[in-house]
Amino acid sequence: MASKVRDAVVWYQKKIGAYDQQIWEKSVEQREIKGLRNKPKKTGHVKADLIDVDLVRGSAFAKAKPESPWTSLTRKGLVRVVLFPFFFRWWIQVTSRAIFLLLLLLYLLQVAAAALFFTIPQPHSIPTTEVFGAIWLMLLLGTVHCQIVSTRTPKPTSSSSSGKRRRWGEGLEMEGGMEGEREGGREREGEGGRDLRTQDSESTRHESETEDLLWEDFLHCAECRSSCTSETEGEGAAVCPATKKEYRDDPFHQGHTWLHSTNPGLERVSAIVWEGNDCKKADMSVLEISGMIMNRVSNSQGIGYQVFGNLVSVTLGLTPFAYRLSQYKDLEQLTQLSANELISVAFGSSSDVMVITMVTLSFMVRVCLIWLFFFLLSVAERTYKQRLLFAKLFGHLTSARRARKSEVPHFRLKKVQNIKMWLSLRSYLKRRGPQRSVDVIVSSAFLLTLSVVFICCAQLLHIHHTFLECHYNWELVIWCSSLSLFLLRFVTLGSETSKKYSNTSILLTEQINLYLKMEKKPNKKEDLTLVNNVLKLATKLLKELDAPFRLYGLTMNPLLYNITQVVILSAVSGVISDLLGFNLKLWKIKS
Repeated sequence: MASKVRDAVVWYQKKIGAYDQQIWEKSVEQREIKGLRNKPKKTGHVKADLIDVDLVRGSAFAKAKPESPWTSLTRKGLVRVVLFPFFFRWWIQVTSRAIFLLLLLLYLLQVAAAALFFTIPQPHSIPTTEVFGAIWLMLLLGTVHCQIVSTRTPKPTSSSSSGKRRRWGEGLEMEGGMEGEREGGREREGEGGRDLRTQDSESTRHESETEDLLWEDFLHCAECRSSCTSETEGEGAAVCPATKKEYRDDPFHQGHTWLHSTNPGLERVSAIVWEGNDCKKADMSVLEISGMIMNRVSNSQGIGYQVFGNLVSVTLGLTPFAYRLSQYKDLEQLTQLSANELISVAFGSSSDVMVITMVTLSFMVRVCLIWLFFFLLSVAERTYKQRLLFAKLFGHLTSARRARKSEVPHFRLKKVQNIKMWLSLRSYLKRRGPQRSVDVIVSSAFLLTLSVVFICCAQLLHIHHTFLECHYNWELVIWCSSLSLFLLRFVTLGSETSKKYSNTSILLTEQINLYLKMEKKPNKKEDLTLVNNVLKLATKLLKELDAPFRLYGLTMNPLLYNITQVVILSAVSGVISDLLGFNLKLWKIKS
């Protein structure tokens, strides 16, 4: 439907455009159409010894991206969590069998706790948020995981029958070959050959045929479903345009032969390496130098924030028990109660087995889900820390003392080729490791923090005297404090990483070294002056291309960022004004 509308728009645009054309414009269009087709062409190739601005910026190193919009991925995540057992094949495929069984157990325990909440006949003191609060966290985790794995999740190839799906999966090569014979030389010239057939085996795995038949119309919009399928049954398997785009964007197929050069001597730098106390020289490529840096980074371990996440998980799990103990009619009598009496007060009942079972199940589900969420945050924190270590070790390459201490290669920017390799290595390291998947985790934490802050501020404006008398407010305060600490850590690491990569003192130091060489070797002044000019241009280029670090999320969208800034700062200013007694409008602060 969308393609037909788009074709109609294009047709009408051409139709009305024809009324505006004069004879000269029509003749020009005819020449433009016939010109390239009639031009004599010969075989050419991309100059491998030159660099593009995309290479310096880092965008030449394409990363996998989801084909569906975030709204579609959010809908898929919600459906796959709500109907978790029906998507067991998909969950096993994107996680593992053991993790799926754990998640299934948590799902069933949550269902059991909800069922007990509605079936208990007599009134009890267990709040609704204690039992059903974990459902929101489960939906959030499912949505985040669905967005993370969206680049590796294959789409159904047809909606006609399961037999056609099976034939597509089994006969891809045969049908691709027959289609290639029909297309002939034209295709070889045009496409470059076939919570394309040699692709990664993980990206070609299929979802369950039963799941495709049951939930395809519910999960996939018409545009997504038709983007990678053929129009008629008689046609062979269509190659997904997104796959072709990823093929074209891949620097390994773009002509960037500096990474796998046919002449390694032209694309290597003479670097100094240390073996114990011995200093030796070796010709090294970008891959070899980056491999040594990545090995050094992978050996560094830190579990501080993971331990902190574990403590927060247990604390949030025990918060309802602590709340009921604090709300006991006489706090002084708590010290005189026996252990069984304290347990009965904490669980909200002393004799009702159903209440005790419901509270126990809710506790287990909440602790596990909260631990999973903070586990994701710990993974994101480790990734940010590794990015900072990448930047630090990259800055040590041109320093002999720091390179020896960090056990990484050392080379100077005394040649134009060395500068080229240095710029390539810089962009290559910035793009290595998890990128979009970690940004999804950080973005979810950022949005969750904004939501918690807004809810707390809205309540403080109305019931600040009785704010801590509500059970869920205790949890919101703990959530806000712990998430703010993680976000502060992300901002700190991200800012430090940007400063390391944007630090031009390395280039300035190398320029000083060039002048020292000119003084010692006047006969090489002309060559060294050329290198010095290139260093000056590299300094200007990096200053122009580099952008300051911004936390992923609403800050990447100026409109949403401004709206969020007004809403959150207005709420915070209202709370401060109510507590301090004078009017304070923080939302007027301009960014």
